Amino acid sequence: MNNKVLLLVLAAVLILVGLVKPDFSNIGSGGRINVDEIVVVTPPSDSKLREACDPVIDSLKSGPSSRSQDGKRLANLYMDIARLIELDGEDMVIKNTDEVRYANGLAGPMLRMDIKGKYPDLAKSAQAVIVAGVGDDNVPLDKDLRAKIVESFKALAWACNEGSK
Repeated sequence: MNNKVLLLVLAAVLILVGLVKPDFSNIGSGGRINVDEIVVVTPPSDSKLREACDPVIDSLKSGPSSRSQDGKRLANLYMDIARLIELDGEDMVIKNTDEVRYANGLAGPMLRMDIKGKYPDLAKSAQAVIVAGVGDDNVPLDKDLRAKIVESFKALAWACNEGSK
């Protein structure tokens, strides 16, 4: 009798799972996000930006074997920052270039990547990409400057993705 009850309960659970179709894909990942899929596929078209990306790529490639994951996470981070700045046109959360730098500075610690010291000159090289795209002055963002910043962060994302290989 106990075997029949157990089989009926198991059958009911399987039928329920079949009907509801819950997503079990994150089980066992410990809450980690899979970063194998990067949206960045094209290098920057601006030769100045492309040249500024080379030290970022070199810095990541000179790092430890964890560069694959770190580079992909950074690429996703920079794509997210680009998207934030691009979509920010109406609400104006980020109004000037200092706020762009501040958002960039906050983003790394939020991911808890713990990459300090792992990649020589990475922070300086990443900053140089942004400076190559938009300069180093604190100025209000207009439509054109906002587009340049977005392009710069996408270039930085591309460089991180390349460095992860």
